[in-house]
Amino acid sequence: MKTPLRIEPVIDIVYKLVPARPARRLPPDADENALREALAANPAHFAAREALADRLTAAGEIGPACQLRLEGCRLVADLMDGTDDDFVTLDWEDPYTAQALTMVYDSAEDHFLIGDFEMAAAMLELLADRDPEDHLNASELLAFCYGALEEWELFDETVALLPPDAQATRLAAYWAVFRRAETPAADLREAMRRDDPALLREWTATDHEVSQEYLADIRSKRPTATAAARHLWLRTEPLWRAFPEFPAWLKA
Repeated sequence: MKTPLRIEPVIDIVYKLVPARPARRLPPDADENALREALAANPAHFAAREALADRLTAAGEIGPACQLRLEGCRLVADLMDGTDDDFVTLDWEDPYTAQALTMVYDSAEDHFLIGDFEMAAAMLELLADRDPEDHLNASELLAFCYGALEEWELFDETVALLPPDAQATRLAAYWAVFRRAETPAADLREAMRRDDPALLREWTATDHEVSQEYLADIRSKRPTATAAARHLWLRTEPLWRAFPEFPAWLKA
């Protein structure tokens, strides 16, 4: 079977992804049948794959949507695995290549949401290797995956790349202190109360409602710390289902 995807050089070690068959432009109103036909003709049509996955998600067909994204991710991963040069950087400025990288990230998020942190980490590592400028902010989610897997050396290296003042960076650090200590540091809760009261309130709350007020706040140009903390809880909730000890300890 002909490989549906290949890489072509742009400059030095920078490459772009190219479909074996041209990914024809889709009309904005393309229906599900048109999207499926485009994918059948060209499995590496990432725009059609993402649009179809979005349609399925909106219809509540989460499993098939995740499978579509996973298959797209595998196209990229298999191509990269077959590349001799370990220092290949993919060109984010190329729209088709950016679509493919986004597909990898979206599939990593799918696996993160179901608690498969090892698979999510592998996909995010692919992005870290091929997109060193981290256009999709994969390092943030990767840090949480490393914390879940107790890969502390990789966790430290990844957190060092994140903005130190970001809520997600500070949350990852608090959680790491808790997980790495045989007994929780006595001043951890006090440090959160002093430096990150919005995080502490959210992580000790009994409800994390997605209210209209919250949605308006988080979509605004300058979301409040409270809304940002709620958004972070919702984004990392799979961790607290898998590792409930941290929020339970904070509430105690």
